[in-house]
Amino acid sequence: MTLRALAIITALAAPTLASAGDKTPSTDKATDKTTDKADKYSADEVKILAHLHHVNQMEIDVGKAAQKSGTARVKSYGDTLEKDHKSADADLTAFAKKRGLRTIPADKPDTDAEKQEQKDMNAQVAHLKTLKGAEFDKEFLTMMVTGHEKEVARIDTAINTTSSDQDFQTFLKSVKPVLQRHEDEARELQKNPQASAD
Repeated sequence: MTLRALAIITALAAPTLASAGDKTPSTDKATDKTTDKADKYSADEVKILAHLHHVNQMEIDVGKAAQKSGTARVKSYGDTLEKDHKSADADLTAFAKKRGLRTIPADKPDTDAEKQEQKDMNAQVAHLKTLKGAEFDKEFLTMMVTGHEKEVARIDTAINTTSSDQDFQTFLKSVKPVLQRHEDEARELQKNPQASAD
């Protein structure tokens, strides 16, 4: 009787196990779809995301330096930079993840010119961190104007080169106004960075 009961339980469980086995491929297909979705990013698009992530990290870093070493208005601008780029980086990470890119890769320069540009930027930032007050303001604001000017131009180029991907274009277009505002504010501060912040 115990063997018979065991046989009945096994017979009843068999269809359940079979149907569970049937579900496994569909789960795998769902996983495959996620992988396929991640493949929607081209190598150029991944490079753009990596560069923007790098820019955000650099701006957060120099924003903190400005809050430490600048005069009152430059400290306030540094605070804005830090907050805006932290928010921009959170948006960037969320956008990347939405399409399956879980980790944004490091921004690796491809050409000798890009390598030199990155080396120069690192040297500039290191030197900037040795300055204080009006001296810091002058160098920092010059860096912010030229840096944001370059990034706005890069965004325009990226928008034109990713024309087939509407989501990507929309994302890049949302990034541009913040960079443009930072450039404009830095230009304005260059006129008189030590003026009262009120």
